[in-house]
Amino acid sequence: MESRKDYQVFTTEGSKVGKVNGLAVLGDASSGLVMPIVAEVAPASSKSEGKLIATGKLGTIAKEAVENVSAIIKKHMGRDVSQYDMHVQFLQTYEGVEGDSASISIAVAIISAMEGIPVRQDLAMTGSLSVRGEVLPVGGVTGKTEAAIEAGMKAVMVPKSNVDDIYLTGELRNRIRIIPVENFVDVLKIALLESEKKRKLISKMSAMLKIGKKRKG
Repeated sequence: MESRKDYQVFTTEGSKVGKVNGLAVLGDASSGLVMPIVAEVAPASSKSEGKLIATGKLGTIAKEAVENVSAIIKKHMGRDVSQYDMHVQFLQTYEGVEGDSASISIAVAIISAMEGIPVRQDLAMTGSLSVRGEVLPVGGVTGKTEAAIEAGMKAVMVPKSNVDDIYLTGELRNRIRIIPVENFVDVLKIALLESEKKRKLISKMSAMLKIGKKRKG
């Protein structure tokens, strides 16, 4: 645990464009860590198509998650991502980091970089993302939440369907705000700093995902 602290590359205050505090689990899923994800987006260097580059020690499933997020952004933002080169870097990753539980973190980082909207750094998040923009359950939420608390995060965003899977003592639970989310619009509302750009983005995404048609909010 101490060796990880020596190489912390995350911050727990302020805001940054294109940087998100994701969460991952190690080994048997009982131990978690904060895994910052950084995205950079630029006009495509090739006239034919943009490139999607993912770096960091990633398993096959995690690489597929990056590609899936790219497809989701194209579908629900109405933005042709093939016009951009996107570089997604997973910082502070270790052997054994696997799975698609970083999907919402990747999506927030890419959209933040594309739109120039800063992301809260006092917030950590985990969740898988469906092609319909639904936030799906993931494993290891207790270990991930404990990692967020240890790192000094003020809040952690988790799939609503995972809330009852988090087991914390009263003392630990009082040290962090647990925010349940059901869809990607919920995620963006919480993760991005308020601005006119954000309001327009939320409005567009809500319409594309048909959020708010069945219930208010």
